[in-house]
Amino acid sequence: MRYQSFILPVSLLLALVPATFVQASLDSPSGPVRIVDLAGETSVAVGDTIFPLGTHSHAALHTQVGDLVLVTYSTGGNLCPAQFVWLNTAPGSVGLSKTFGTCSEGAEVSRDGKFVTVTMQSSNASVGMVAFDYDGERITERMLGLESSDVAKAAAGNPEAWIGESLHEFLRAAENEAQLISALGWDALDELRHSTVVGSERLESDGDWITGSGCRPHMCNTDYGALAIHRQTGSLLAALKSSGEKPRLVGEPLGPLPNAIREVMTRR
Repeated sequence: MRYQSFILPVSLLLALVPATFVQASLDSPSGPVRIVDLAGETSVAVGDTIFPLGTHSHAALHTQVGDLVLVTYSTGGNLCPAQFVWLNTAPGSVGLSKTFGTCSEGAEVSRDGKFVTVTMQSSNASVGMVAFDYDGERITERMLGLESSDVAKAAAGNPEAWIGESLHEFLRAAENEAQLISALGWDALDELRHSTVVGSERLESDGDWITGSGCRPHMCNTDYGALAIHRQTGSLLAALKSSGEKPRLVGEPLGPLPNAIREVMTRR
């Protein structure tokens, strides 16, 4: 599926207003590539050919790989801050790919033979990383799984190394998954990953524990959770609250509850 394009007179092209968050224009075999705004509709232009991206969108030129240019755009709001399309600028093949992405703004681009690949975090916290391969005609999505974590490697046998680090990284580190499943079970782990997306920039010291907490995006009043890591033993304890359900404790307390866990269990 390709976007509909149209050609404008050169005089009108020169009058187009650059859209918000535009990067510098890029040279291509079919003419300069740039983001333009025509009457409130953001578009990507190559030469005198225009491809609309959407009304009141924010867009930017992300990366150029040969004749291909990766374009990122958002239609506003925070539900999906980034979508992507490839612009093919080869003469005779000018066009846009199908839209792709996970709504993650972070994207890494690589090339291997006939494919260009965009890698990013999945919107599903338990999936890990995903890759979108493009061969000039078709976008193919591949699951890559969880990433290895340098912090997790350094923290092996030393839980206190996680103090000041990200709860998200702890829950998504490939090195930690076996312990997390053993201690919490898959269902609780999957729920915890999704219920702590918002918050917990840093794991903090909490008595005998290291704790972090957060909530589910757009559901922070009803769906939230916390994780505690015992400083001496590395044992794990989690508290989860889902909409319409009572809070539940998963794991072995090993003494009085840390405050982050207690807050989830007692919050009304």
